[in-house]
Amino acid sequence: MFNEPPKAIFSDEKVWRPSVGSRAALTLTGIVLLGATITLAITGPMTTKSWLIFTLGDCAWIVGIPVVLFRWRLVLSATELSMVFLRTRRIPVRDIVEVKCVARQGLVFVTRNGHEESFGAFGNSIWSQKRSTPSKADLVAREVLRAAAVARGEEPDLDYRLPPITGLKRAAIEGGIWAAIVGIFLGS
Repeated sequence: MFNEPPKAIFSDEKVWRPSVGSRAALTLTGIVLLGATITLAITGPMTTKSWLIFTLGDCAWIVGIPVVLFRWRLVLSATELSMVFLRTRRIPVRDIVEVKCVARQGLVFVTRNGHEESFGAFGNSIWSQKRSTPSKADLVAREVLRAAAVARGEEPDLDYRLPPITGLKRAAIEGGIWAAIVGIFLGS
């Protein structure tokens, strides 16, 4: 049950989507934020700056929620790996040589020429390597690397696990910088 990723119905492609829980959490967050901004707009006077910020945030959530619910997926076919979000990015399967997990980027697929493409729907936590069963990110990475090895005519690694997550310090610094910028911009 845990060793085989789900296959798309009536297709040779394997399709992975974020978990129902994460999609539900993102949708609920969006609905709560939309409701909160509408409540703020109705209950009291707002400055032009606040009105513009809330309107842009609401528009982003209105566009983002359907994308997360209906479009966000990773599709593996015999010849290419497609990462679908707002746009579709494709990588030839035979060019993929490594998969790693990077903080705030999710799974990162590395090609032969060193090009990296990230897919943020799947990722591991700091403690994932201590789990006795592979995570969903481990299973997806294993299946993609298995398909890449088969496409190149090599023997696939049947028991692949992602290495520990990288980039945690950089993600913390970037998050702090963005929080400071937003705090300065939104501060009174």
